[in-house]
Formats: sequence, structure tokens, C-alpha cells
Amino acid sequence: MGIMDDALGNIVNRTKDSLSYKAGDLITGSAIKGVGKLAGKAKGTPQDKCPKCKAKLEPDAKFCPACGQALVVTCTKCNAAYPLGTKFCKQCGGKLA
Repeated sequence: MGIMDDALGNIVNRTKDSLSYKAGDLITGSAIKGVGKLAGKAKGTPQDKCPKCKAKLEPDAKFCPACGQALVVTCTKCNAAYPLGTKFCKQCGGKLA
């Protein structure tokens, strides 16, 4: 019976290791995808779609070519321009509207 227990124990351990390895890959892959999505949605980064009409945007666009939505905010104190969603000016620290 000892040989059978050893063989069964080996099979169980190998199966557990294999499943653990696959689960680790799945979790790691999901985490990487999630971080990538969050990075793309981060405030203050250039957008690839208009927040209003979802039209495709050029990286340096200041207004949406389809609907005219402003894609930048301008500091009222020093006139520095920032991507939509930026909260404070990097130049003077003023709050952006």
C-alpha cells in the first residue's frame, strides 16, 4: 500500500503545482491587463477618444474635430494648457476649472 500512497501523493502534488502555476499566470496576466487599462484612463494623459462624442482624436488635438469639445484646460493665472482632467497647474499651482 505504501507504493500506491507515494504514487498518488506524487500525482496530487504535480497536479497542484501545475494548477498553481497556471493560476499564477492567469492572475498575473489579469493584473497586467488591469494596470494597462487604468494607465490609459489616468487623468491628465492624452486621450484617444473624445469624452463627449467618442470620436477618434489625434494625440496633440486641443478640440475634437467631430463635435468641437475642448480637450484642454487653461490656467487662468498663467495661461498654461493641460489635458482635460488635470486638476492643478504645474507652473503656478493654481486650481484648473
